[in-house]
Amino acid sequence: MKLPAYPISTIDPHFSIWSRTDNINEGDTYLWCGIKKRITGTVTFDGESYRFLGNGLKNKIEQKEVRITPFVSEYIFGNGKFTLTFRTWSPFLFDDFHIMAAPVSYLECDIKALDGKDHRISAELKAYDELCLGKRKRQITKYTMTVEGKRIVRMGLTKQEPLNDSGDTYAPDWGYVCLSGEKVAANFKGIGASADAKAAEASFCFILAYDDVYSINYFGQKLKGLWTERFTDIEEAISFATENRDVLFGKIRAQEEAILRDSERFGEDYQKILSAAARQVMAGHKLVRNNEGQLLYLSKECHSNGCINTVDVSYPAMPMYLLYCPELIRAMVVGIFHFASMPLWKEDFAPHDIGRYPLACGQVYALAPMHHLLPHKIGYKRVYKNPSLGLYMPEFQMPVEECGNMIILCYNYYRITKDTSLLEENFLLLEKWATYLKNAGVVLSRELCTDDFAGHSVKNVNLAIKGVMGIACFGKICEALGKENPYTALSKEYADKLVSECATAEGWLPFSIGKNETWSLKYNLVWDKIFRFGLFSEELYQGESDKYKDELNEYGVPLDYRKDFTKTDWMLWAACLDKDEDNIKLFSERIVKYLADTEDRNCFSDWIETKKPKQSGFDHRTVQAGLWMPVLMDKYMNE
Repeated sequence: MKLPAYPISTIDPHFSIWSRTDNINEGDTYLWCGIKKRITGTVTFDGESYRFLGNGLKNKIEQKEVRITPFVSEYIFGNGKFTLTFRTWSPFLFDDFHIMAAPVSYLECDIKALDGKDHRISAELKAYDELCLGKRKRQITKYTMTVEGKRIVRMGLTKQEPLNDSGDTYAPDWGYVCLSGEKVAANFKGIGASADAKAAEASFCFILAYDDVYSINYFGQKLKGLWTERFTDIEEAISFATENRDVLFGKIRAQEEAILRDSERFGEDYQKILSAAARQVMAGHKLVRNNEGQLLYLSKECHSNGCINTVDVSYPAMPMYLLYCPELIRAMVVGIFHFASMPLWKEDFAPHDIGRYPLACGQVYALAPMHHLLPHKIGYKRVYKNPSLGLYMPEFQMPVEECGNMIILCYNYYRITKDTSLLEENFLLLEKWATYLKNAGVVLSRELCTDDFAGHSVKNVNLAIKGVMGIACFGKICEALGKENPYTALSKEYADKLVSECATAEGWLPFSIGKNETWSLKYNLVWDKIFRFGLFSEELYQGESDKYKDELNEYGVPLDYRKDFTKTDWMLWAACLDKDEDNIKLFSERIVKYLADTEDRNCFSDWIETKKPKQSGFDHRTVQAGLWMPVLMDKYMNE
């Protein structure tokens, strides 16, 4: 399977290292955003050394094959004397949040002599100084230790200043990088670990870890990663990971089997897409607990604007999490409710975000120009304390978008878990946001939707559909809580009005009310289908689906009539409207073709061109969890 970039060590937004060459020993490794973060690997066979990872002076061994599954990568090398399988994975376990959050990744070497005889075999990994450097060039401290018989080498800035910076395409300079192996060493360039044997076959397991000390500034609370609740320190976490490697790997393989089994009916190309997306989705979040004991699962809006806990990023990410760990949906919305309850947030609609990663200190999207100095003045650390009445620019907010998103998120969480506590605790805010949607109606004014990169729009039909879905979901919330419910009837009234305002003779809805020559992907319609609300007709679903086939280009269906670019997540949501499900397989085939043909060397982008294999922007984004929508639809429709 060919990808634009290949995962090497995926932990979190600050430590997600990828290879940007088809053969992983033909170039350096990089942080997801393109900052060089070198890890190199060599294998020695009877005194001759060969490079299998990264750049270096050693001769390369030929890479024969790459095997990518959702949580494991295997790179196969050989030279006529021996074969090497280099395996990388992280223990992103859906059923154990402390292990999911553990900042460790496995880098493993399986070496086999082709003649079946014993040979002197060794493998070595090196992690370079730049892994713990950001903008500031400071002194680095390195030291080795033995923990329960395990050798570990560690490096980090001598003077630690956790959470001193924030942004999008940047690297932190706090925390400690650790590497474990049978032998470890430190030198002026970095740290290394090695292992050796005299055998016909040998397997060596190295663990690369990143202890960020503090992970998130949450409205003035400095929070550590959730893993610290279970492990005293990073050395204990590494020791546990070493001792329990086989158990954890077995669970990861079982988790992969479940994902591939659930998605099998949609075809091999669709499974490839999920395999390409899973690790960047997991590594785009941080899992912590606030001082009130609430779990927080915080995304970084990678290669977009660096926002933390963006609502219209959590919204498309729903499907994978609803399927496999719905409790994390609750953890996505807690911070939004918290910020929306603060005196600073004076709006009748839901916020867009709660800060800029890793500073969850108040929305930074749509800050007024006078406040754009905040990053330089206070690093966004005290946005939530700012008393200004004019902190945000109304025209750059997303009121209908975020109200609909939050209500739909919460209803989905309840529908899967049957837990009403989230709805009860936040009912007044949800009601306020439902009222906003009611007052907005379906003939919307000029505003932004989640696809803000495409610009403002007037009377946006797909956005109006989201408003209708939000009202309908709030009606179900009222039913669940035994409250008066005028919203279900209202959602049907609004849906009928929307169709009467803009239905086309061809059976699909335009991009904008009153402009019947326009069109767009109506990905928000998917909720009406899978919840069986009956707000829109089956004929409309199929009319939309047929239109998408007509507009299909070599690499996908454009987002709308205005440009040739698209969003891969929204393509798969819109594909679910097709009654025969042909569009799911057809669109998946085009996305896989994009991954194979593109010359861009970034992670799996969700924003791509459809007529040429080019990335429009964005990569390493958690929205790719939305690619699981066909599987979620299958689950809901077969209940």
